[in-house]
Amino acid sequence: MPIRLREVDSVSILDIDGRIDINSSDLIEMVGWLVNSGKVNVILNLENTDTVDYNGLSILTIAYKNVTNHKGKLKLINVPLSVIELLKAVKLETVFEIYTEEDAAVSSFFDEGIDKLSLRRRFQRLEIHLNVKYKMISDQKKPKLFDGRVLNLSAAGIYVYTPYTFPINSMLDLEFNVPGMAKSLETTGKVSWLADKEIQPHAYPGMGVSFVHLTPEKEKAIADFIEKNITHRADSL
Repeated sequence: MPIRLREVDSVSILDIDGRIDINSSDLIEMVGWLVNSGKVNVILNLENTDTVDYNGLSILTIAYKNVTNHKGKLKLINVPLSVIELLKAVKLETVFEIYTEEDAAVSSFFDEGIDKLSLRRRFQRLEIHLNVKYKMISDQKKPKLFDGRVLNLSAAGIYVYTPYTFPINSMLDLEFNVPGMAKSLETTGKVSWLADKEIQPHAYPGMGVSFVHLTPEKEKAIADFIEKNITHRADSL
């Protein structure tokens, strides 16, 4: 697990490659060295991280506690959808601050709360059933079009229940209808998670797809729809 250290505006950024698992003690040691050197503003960049397993979550949690015990802050950027889902599964998604842009993450150390509301809205997830059409982006003139079902939706991505899955990091063209939108939503996505039959028996087979280059207008429309429906469901209880 190679780790590269760089600094931006007195914030230490660790670019992590490969897996974060039980063999990733180097990350704990690196974070420990930083805080002992007085560098307590830390960002972990997971853009090139392949997977994080449950042991890897323990590694991240130890690093987080080490920073906070030194009155610092540790934040995450470019977190794969599969890792976000894992954080949610163990109720850690509200512990780690997660950003999609490095500049916003760096700025947040100096202007707390700058993007927390929009970030929370982006990853808020709604259980829903929608039809989706998708195809792999490739050099083929007419790639095959598949049908699936969206089981949950956020402004960051969707979970597609389907027997026709693609390998992680595959790029897809997506088209689905969000209730209330005048026309179908078309965008691109990247496969970030493949369902595990033992962990997700009720959602297997399927894949998590994170949106790529979703326009601010479409992102806002999805976030507004989710917020409205989550609020409506809560009010009806």
